[in-house]
Amino acid sequence: MTTTSKAQRRGLLSRLNLFGGTSAKKWEAENVVPASDITQNLSVMYGSGMTTVASLMSSGKRGARSRDQIYSDWAQMESDPIVSTSIGLLVTSALGGHETSGELVFIEKKASVEKGSRLSNMVDEIASDLSGMFNDHAFQMSYLGGIFGDSYARIFSKPKDGVIGMMVDELIRPPLVQPYERGSRTVGYSVSVGERNFEPMTALQMVRMKMPRTQWVPQFGVIEKSLKQSLREDDMDKLPLMPSMVGGSLIYAAEEPYQNLSASLLGLVGQRWLDSIDEQIMTLNMNDMSKDKQEKFASSITRMLQRSKDIAEQAVKGGKPIFEKIRHIVPVNGEKQLTALQGLGQQPGRTGTIGIEDVMLHARLTSGAIGVDLSMVGFADQLSGGLGDGGFFRTSAQAAERARILRVALAQCFNNVIDIHTMHRYGVVFKPSDRPWNINFFGSISALEAEKQRTRMDAMGVGMTLAQTMQQLKDMGATKELMESFLTTTMMLDKEQAALYAKIVDAAPAGGSDGFV
Repeated sequence: MTTTSKAQRRGLLSRLNLFGGTSAKKWEAENVVPASDITQNLSVMYGSGMTTVASLMSSGKRGARSRDQIYSDWAQMESDPIVSTSIGLLVTSALGGHETSGELVFIEKKASVEKGSRLSNMVDEIASDLSGMFNDHAFQMSYLGGIFGDSYARIFSKPKDGVIGMMVDELIRPPLVQPYERGSRTVGYSVSVGERNFEPMTALQMVRMKMPRTQWVPQFGVIEKSLKQSLREDDMDKLPLMPSMVGGSLIYAAEEPYQNLSASLLGLVGQRWLDSIDEQIMTLNMNDMSKDKQEKFASSITRMLQRSKDIAEQAVKGGKPIFEKIRHIVPVNGEKQLTALQGLGQQPGRTGTIGIEDVMLHARLTSGAIGVDLSMVGFADQLSGGLGDGGFFRTSAQAAERARILRVALAQCFNNVIDIHTMHRYGVVFKPSDRPWNINFFGSISALEAEKQRTRMDAMGVGMTLAQTMQQLKDMGATKELMESFLTTTMMLDKEQAALYAKIVDAAPAGGSDGFV
């Protein structure tokens, strides 16, 4: 027994030496045990005692809102042409599309899957059964996910057949669905439809495309969640079932610029309408007129002005221009009977006006907060010189990064659908690392590819310059030490690389020692 224990210890030590690690006991002693000294008094002592979970109710200038109010604000932003086009552009950038078939999503076998094997045939069947559904709903789910941070699909499945249908429509729009989580795992849903305005759904009936929560959206309910949620619990299955908080929207950061944009547009349009009103105050000189003549004269002038108004109104409503001049005859005796009061009618102008630049500023902020340059959503005159039409589509790093986020979230959602399919049809659910398939999208994100190509070209240029420099030094008769010193100090290479490259001094010329073939 003692010999076996010593052998086991030697085996453990040899494995630790092989991987360069430390024992679990030593790691716990260094990283886990010291946490037992953390107390509430220690937190108060260093000025942290006043920090409470109430800080979750605000973020900068934004206070907590209800779930309905948050979704209502985002739904209003969704109807804006700049916001809608920006999100659509991100989705288009993420999904691409086949030139002829229009397919967006592909289920492909991993390279490790042997051709003709059972797993290979299974992936082929999965692709045949589900690819059409994924391509039908990929754009819609990605768009809703970008707007609301979540999107959902109702799954219809049968034993032995697997998933036979998906539904993504107005009945399961994100404002109507409340997902429930245990830890970070979504385990169920409640949908605000039906006879009771409440329909519970399981993880086999619905799937969720969940965008990463990179920004906190202050909202009511998080205090109750903090009171019920226990961070000390290590077993995820013992955590309470809690409603998921709203978040993950790509338009959240654009809320304030959008509000300013709406106010600027409203002020600009209102100013134009106000300036279009032609109004004057006129006085009638009725001296030396009897009461009867005064009434007739005032009535005649009123009918005359009303007639002019009716003619202009009919021309506007009918869409027909007026080709004749309108003349009114007012008989006068002695002095003029009509006088226009200047200054009380049309305003001479405003000291402060809302111009197009005010609107463009907030439009740039709105589109930039979403991650799309304003020139990409219809304002081609904003393109910088030299890039040409569509130049920002190839170089917008922000759009590329957000498009990649959409891809990851959508791929995870479709993997969940395939898990439901394989469970019903094959009686197995693969671990994420053991899945024999990959969710791929047609084409690549153009901005990221442009950056890769630019980086590759820069690296090739540096390599060619380095090779030419080394050849010139060798032709000048540089020694190995001189070559190494030059590469280290002037070319700023590492010593190991410089020593390796300096060996070219001792290399024989191509074709033979004398330099001739």
